[in-house]
Amino acid sequence: MTMSNRTKERIGINTVQTIVENVWESGWQEYAAHNDDAIDGVILLRKGSKKPRDTGGIVFVQVKCGGNGYRQDQAQHPNHIGVALGKHYIDAHRPRWRRTPGPAVLVFVDDTIEKVNPPAWWVDLNSKNVVSPTNEGMLLIPKNQKFSHHSKGDFHRLCGPRNHDRQLERITLERQGCLIPHLGRNESIRKDAWDFFKAWREDADARTSPVLGRLLVNRVGWKHMTRPGRRAERIVQSWMLLGAAKEMVRQCKRVYQLGRAKQTIFYDGNIHTQDYLGLRALVSFPYRHESVVQVILKRSRLLSPSGCSEEREKIWFYSVYELRRGAAYFV
Repeated sequence: MTMSNRTKERIGINTVQTIVENVWESGWQEYAAHNDDAIDGVILLRKGSKKPRDTGGIVFVQVKCGGNGYRQDQAQHPNHIGVALGKHYIDAHRPRWRRTPGPAVLVFVDDTIEKVNPPAWWVDLNSKNVVSPTNEGMLLIPKNQKFSHHSKGDFHRLCGPRNHDRQLERITLERQGCLIPHLGRNESIRKDAWDFFKAWREDADARTSPVLGRLLVNRVGWKHMTRPGRRAERIVQSWMLLGAAKEMVRQCKRVYQLGRAKQTIFYDGNIHTQDYLGLRALVSFPYRHESVVQVILKRSRLLSPSGCSEEREKIWFYSVYELRRGAAYFV
């Protein structure tokens, strides 16, 4: 390998490392050259800025640099960058890209455009259209897939929700803790749900959060879940998740802020805020597959700017739903 090629490789690796560590505030782990198995390094995705936290998302990266060597754009694919690796190389490496325990991507760095901060693009190496249909030795990278500040979200989505699920608290339900409807001619699932809800309301320990303290389980939440105009299947789903909601309130130690607080300032200077909080967990059911469940809590606070009086706070159980079914905050 010539010095020129080693220099280009270093430019490519440094470009990726700079974006990942300095711009994304995530982790980059480079692989040693003698351990290179079609992968040059891994990205350890993190969220947040002041205190970035690992999401569990890992992306395996192969880096190619050299606009005058690899880049060969095809006229029949004007919206793509062509990276010529050769058919033999692609055939030999595709099985390795598929074996990675997470997404595998190619990052192409074009050092002919700019030496100091060269532009870069990325492509999913396991996508269906990554190999050119007119040249089996060519990879196609969409020109709009720049490897830059804005592509971090694409990499989070590339990892998918399952990586985030590993970070969730886990709740295991027993049958006696679930709402199990009684079946019969004169039975009503609504009555069964209301009886379960009332029993939860009257059990102070079961509606006490280890983080938020004692919550209100009353008609505020019931009316919201059963409000007019809400689809029947959504109402039944919430009823069937009441057992999960009860255990999540009792066990979950992580609270999520949902949206922005609504604030009202009164003439005497007191401030009323209303916002919504979320509890999220991976719940294992005794009678069906596990699922990611989110509980919505409604919070109302009255604050005194003088600090003379205590903050008055009420938190209600408001709703519950399965997160993967496309529901919004207040379904």
